[in-house]
Amino acid sequence: MEYPIYLRERGMSMSDGQEAILRQLTLSNKQLSILVESIRTITSKLHIDEVLHTIMRHALDVIPEADAGYLMLFDEQKQCLIPKTYIHFPPLIEQFQTKPNEAITGRVFATGIGEFFNSYDEIMAAMYHQNVSPRNLRTILKSTHVPQAALCVPITVDTKPIGIMILHQLQKKRDLTQEDLLFFQAFADQVGVAIQKAQYYEQMLEKVKEAHELSLALETKHTLLKQRYDVHARLNQLLLQNESISVILNELQILTQLPIGFYDAYDDVFFEDNLSIPHHTKTKIKKQLLFKMNPFEYRLKNDRSFIVYPLYNLDICLGSMIIEQKAIISYKDQQTLEQGANILTLQILRNKNVQELHNKRIQETFHQIIDAPNQKSIASTAYHLDLDVQDYYRLCIIEFKQTADMLSINQHLHQFITMLKEQFSGERKLLFYEKNKITLLIGVPSPIMLTSLHETFSKLQKKWQLQHKPLFRCAISKQYKTLQTVSALFEEALQTLRFLHVRDEWTITSYDKIGLNQLVLQIPPQDLANFIHEQIGELIVQSNKSHLYETLLAYFKFNRSIQQTAQHLHIHTNTLYQRLNRIEQMLNVSLQIQEDTLKIQLACYLKENYLSPAEKRE
Repeated sequence: MEYPIYLRERGMSMSDGQEAILRQLTLSNKQLSILVESIRTITSKLHIDEVLHTIMRHALDVIPEADAGYLMLFDEQKQCLIPKTYIHFPPLIEQFQTKPNEAITGRVFATGIGEFFNSYDEIMAAMYHQNVSPRNLRTILKSTHVPQAALCVPITVDTKPIGIMILHQLQKKRDLTQEDLLFFQAFADQVGVAIQKAQYYEQMLEKVKEAHELSLALETKHTLLKQRYDVHARLNQLLLQNESISVILNELQILTQLPIGFYDAYDDVFFEDNLSIPHHTKTKIKKQLLFKMNPFEYRLKNDRSFIVYPLYNLDICLGSMIIEQKAIISYKDQQTLEQGANILTLQILRNKNVQELHNKRIQETFHQIIDAPNQKSIASTAYHLDLDVQDYYRLCIIEFKQTADMLSINQHLHQFITMLKEQFSGERKLLFYEKNKITLLIGVPSPIMLTSLHETFSKLQKKWQLQHKPLFRCAISKQYKTLQTVSALFEEALQTLRFLHVRDEWTITSYDKIGLNQLVLQIPPQDLANFIHEQIGELIVQSNKSHLYETLLAYFKFNRSIQQTAQHLHIHTNTLYQRLNRIEQMLNVSLQIQEDTLKIQLACYLKENYLSPAEKRE
């Protein structure tokens, strides 16, 4: 009820002083109502942006003489006050960022004491007095009209300042008073509580969001782990069942819905699954596999792209999976492919062990045939090997050049064996390897079928060397009928290999092409060395001091022609006669006697062809 109306209804009157007091009380009650309502409103908000905007709107209600204002909060990282919300100010005000004790806002924040000003001159004097920066001064002047009054109070939480609020009076209505400052400060004290509450709420929401995201991440991870476990279980089951490489690859294709090719490095064979990989691309991928142990991308000029997953055991490449990348491969599929790579590696190693065991059994069986006491035993063994006792046979020993890396040599042996199986796919054969050698026994029903064996191996050698693989030499026996001759075949191949050894030749030859050497190879190496020493030992000792041994070699090379030998040596014929006389005296022989000449010529031939470089120097 309004008090003047109450008094008039009862016929009572008031003095002017009483009316003034009554008006002031009415105004104070109204301001308190506005203050209480404003505090209730701002404390009911929870989102920080909404709280700050509501605070600023109600600040103008609390001090109705104000026309504009803004609220600043202290940024711990930047160490300055930053405008967070504003009314009747342009966005440019956001650049007005003051440090503690800079300008009015910085001083109020630093001292924790509110201030008011009732003229533009007072405001500017306070600004300059607090060393406002030129940049901030330009910003505030551009952001507002000429203020006629200003009221600034600190915002605190538990006595700690967190920001300020400032109001501007753009058109002078009345002077601001100490009561306005106290009233606005009371409002600001509740503002601090509302801001802290909103900040706590925002932090709680952030933690709830983090917890929710963590829960989703854990759920996703659990799903992926379950999927990975299911994939692992399926692939392991295939491994336990000893399924083939093709079955494992097929399962991986079902799991990933990706076309997967496979390269078997042991047999040097590609299984492409309709990928249609160009030949030159295969070659380049194989080269990169020698140096890359982790998955890598190989891109063609026509924008086709392949992802290659190398399969390694220690530092030896066993092969690779090859996937054409038509889209980004999902994380799930990547995990599946990595698990598949591990399973394939284990299966390849298992297959390799099985091959090693099979190879050992074939090797033992071969030696059983050699040592067989009778034809019946040979026939029984041949039956189990799918060999025909009555076929025509030849035996080949292929020896590869030794390197420090025997694992790599072993891999090359497997690759060459694959080539041999392809080349002789229609013939009956027995094939095994040991260290750096491959032994191949071939049986055919007609003798004419093996006459081109030398040419066949020459073609294989050219193809092999085009791939920059280790050198090899091949020793081939003569051809015999029936499997009972296998011992003779093996001995001939060994003798031919020895012939290639002593001449240090990496080529292909057969026993029937080495001529006189067939007899020489029957003689033990030490007996040959003794014969050479007995016949021309003295001449060899003196060879470093004279040209006698060189002269003798040239003499035999040109069929004992004096003219051709002298011309070759670039000496006079008389000088040649003198050297030949010295040789005869030193060796106590006569080159006119056929038997002496034959012995000396044979000794020279043996020295040049059957002694190692070290033995030749001796």
